[in-house]
Amino acid sequence: MGVTAGGFTAECDCPAPEELCGHAVALAVAALEDGFAWSSQATPPSAVEVDPKIAELTELAYTIPARRLASLLAEWAADDRVLESRLLAYAGRLAPPTDAELAAVRRSIDNLAHEATAGDRWDLHDVEKAGRAIVEEVRVLVQRPASPEALLVVERAARAWDGLAGYLNDAWEVYEDEPAEIGGALRAAHIQLCEQLQPDPDELVARLIEIIEAAEVDSCLDEPWDYLGVLGRDRVKALRRR
Repeated sequence: MGVTAGGFTAECDCPAPEELCGHAVALAVAALEDGFAWSSQATPPSAVEVDPKIAELTELAYTIPARRLASLLAEWAADDRVLESRLLAYAGRLAPPTDAELAAVRRSIDNLAHEATAGDRWDLHDVEKAGRAIVEEVRVLVQRPASPEALLVVERAARAWDGLAGYLNDAWEVYEDEPAEIGGALRAAHIQLCEQLQPDPDELVARLIEIIEAAEVDSCLDEPWDYLGVLGRDRVKALRRR
């Protein structure tokens, strides 16, 4: 369901010939009763570009009986923490993280960052491995209902990676893509939470400046235009100037 200047618009997989089918009407009524904030800037599913491979596999998935498909998904989710958390999120089974859970994630991130270069026998593979493990912790966290405390944990993860990425940047002949890939994943998670929480933009700018200036080389959050939807054009321009 969506809303435009001309009224409601809808897309549904059901075969009803009219645009506003019963499913669309029921959804609109439920949203209105719940005080849902409609946006004229939302992107309808038909306008979203879908990777051809994903589209092909989606069509294939439709041919598999639901029970077998559910069993296959469960097998993968049992060995993949991110997929498991996404499955629980889709099922509405995840509550906001507790203080104890957030503390555990912070400890995990700190330990991963510390152990990556601890002792005399570490190498660059340990740094890359730690970065990907930090990304996994963050991706699991952002499946939970968003909270300001979770946003700060993601910023902590960004700071941790900023402190490690320089090692891989120095070995760019071997690790050309990994720093940007890991940093981009952390930035995407940060932006996702920012879009959900809509924090005070001036406070967010201040924290971003602090994180960016604290980085020894480049911060993974130093991509101001990626925050356009949260900060607005003027603040993004100001952040770029800083």
